[in-house]
Amino acid sequence: MGMPTVALVLRGNNNAIEGSILTVYVRIILNRKPSYISTKVKITRKQWDVKNSVVVSHPSAQQFNVKIRNVYNKVLQNINKQDMEGSSYTSKSLKSVFGSNDQHNIFNFVEKYSKDVRSKRELGTITNYDKHVRKLEEFHGSRNLTFEEIDVDFLNRYENYLRTEGKVGKIKEDMGLGNNYVHLLLRTLRTFFNAARKQKIITVYPFDTYEFPSYQAKIKDYLTLSELAMWESFADETPNGVLKQTAIYFLLGCYTGLRISDWKVFSIEKHIVDNRLLLRATKNKEWVSMEISKPLARTINRIKQTPLTIEEPTLNEKLKVIAGKLGIMKKLTSHSGRHTFAITLCAEMGMSSENCANLMGITVKTCIDNYYRVTRDKLDSATRHAWKNLT
Repeated sequence: MGMPTVALVLRGNNNAIEGSILTVYVRIILNRKPSYISTKVKITRKQWDVKNSVVVSHPSAQQFNVKIRNVYNKVLQNINKQDMEGSSYTSKSLKSVFGSNDQHNIFNFVEKYSKDVRSKRELGTITNYDKHVRKLEEFHGSRNLTFEEIDVDFLNRYENYLRTEGKVGKIKEDMGLGNNYVHLLLRTLRTFFNAARKQKIITVYPFDTYEFPSYQAKIKDYLTLSELAMWESFADETPNGVLKQTAIYFLLGCYTGLRISDWKVFSIEKHIVDNRLLLRATKNKEWVSMEISKPLARTINRIKQTPLTIEEPTLNEKLKVIAGKLGIMKKLTSHSGRHTFAITLCAEMGMSSENCANLMGITVKTCIDNYYRVTRDKLDSATRHAWKNLT
């Protein structure tokens, strides 16, 4: 059996009129029989340099050529692989790397990666992987995108899109996403690159030379102990069923540090054992748990009578309603419960950042950066003690 020959060719209707759109293919000739793999790059005949097999005079020529070369190289790599394994060539085997399981396609990779790490990540993290990769699909316009096509120019255009047009369906004056969400979306994309590189699927890594947008730390709103007491009273006294649900499950977040995705699946039967709350399973299948505090015990008793039936948008909306009724002038979201746990119940109670991080399932650095900065009350108390003898 002869060695396959590989070339890049432009194909389409032979009778196509001047200026018609044609497709660039990788042509494989095996035993005198040609087969073709589409690169999905579409151009006119004038935009194809036959001698050098490259796209010219097209606004996306550089991007197209990367895409074309990637498909071409994958065919050659597969030929070399089959040579080393002593396998027989067939048109099907040479095309096999372009099936739906092609891990160079970032969307295929993310789908598999999310399944592989599902037991090692929080449910909220897995959910965010899906949400964030959909933003990438919105920008690119399809799920036909390889890691190799994402270079620094691609990242800059993606960032600009997120800042100017990222809010699909919003009014024109408010189309862009906020800086920190843009940072988060690009950070997630970098996570996928790191994982693919670790698995030796890719060698490309545009983040080495890409100027990453900086995260702008914000003061996170949370409840104080006195505000929590008012919140509990409201949860017990309000006759409004939706507000009662909102108040009770927000208290669950405040007293446990659990995210809203965990509130939805919280079960007293499954997550409370021997007066301890099971928080999450670790990589070695052991559970991280904590003793049930008195405030949490009160909240659990409320939960027994009040199942959660409302969705996150409604809950976030009603949090603001409750805060207004209690005179709490803070911008609360479901995540503010997590901040309350970290700051009010852990940092300001003297718990170490290591223990807080373990309970919350985050790194110590994240815990310190986000929650363990010195609060004003602690700073005032420390300075008063240090300077009490000054005259």
